[in-house]
Amino acid sequence: METLIMGNMSNKQVANGNTVHINMKQAQALKENPNVHQKSDEFGGKSPCQVAQLALAAPEEDTFDLIIRFVRVSNADEISRVCDVSGLPVQAKNEAISEFHNGNLDRCATILTEAAKQKLRESTRELSGDAGGKRMIKSDHGTYLRAYDGEWKVDLMRGNPQAWEHWYVEDWGCKVVFKAIHSPGRFLRALPGGNVDLVPTHPNECPALLWKPFKNPDGTWSFLSTYGTWLSGHENGSVCCQWECKSWEKFTLPWW
Repeated sequence: METLIMGNMSNKQVANGNTVHINMKQAQALKENPNVHQKSDEFGGKSPCQVAQLALAAPEEDTFDLIIRFVRVSNADEISRVCDVSGLPVQAKNEAISEFHNGNLDRCATILTEAAKQKLRESTRELSGDAGGKRMIKSDHGTYLRAYDGEWKVDLMRGNPQAWEHWYVEDWGCKVVFKAIHSPGRFLRALPGGNVDLVPTHPNECPALLWKPFKNPDGTWSFLSTYGTWLSGHENGSVCCQWECKSWEKFTLPWW
């Protein structure tokens, strides 16, 4: 998919058509095919951890149905990894794995679902509450997420952050949106192929603007896109979304 610019009517087509269609297809495929270890055209042979990320990225009402299918085809190590990547509490992880070992898969999935929902509620409130959510987004490399004024793109810049590195983090129902400092408003968007850009579209019209925040045990933050991928900042200054959540997918959020 190509980056879209203001005035291009296909922004709404993406928001109201392709993005929603992709999420519905992902959710439906997971519900209909419990054995996600089998390679399929729908998921391209994604690992159980990747399918779990899709479950976490799905609409809240679908989360349990998708997580139980992840649990049914996973082992304890895979469940533990998903908990660690998502920053879920250690107690919840241990309880879920204990239930898994005892054969109580529904209870295991319930613990994971409730822990994820609670984590999202707490994380969203913490990010967007004080000071109107005025934040900078600092990568593991010490660079800052920069939104361009004259172009519909973002990258990472080195040195002291200036105005273009200022963002508003806004609460959007257990998710957040990243609004650039520029006027008129423009928002950070994830694309299906892993790219990231800026669009003027209102969040109500585009689920790809919504990010689920997870606070990591080390105090950093990771952000899950609607496609189940993580916001990622690289040493070369590029920004994208990736399946694996490692150091490049961890950010600190200093105030401005």
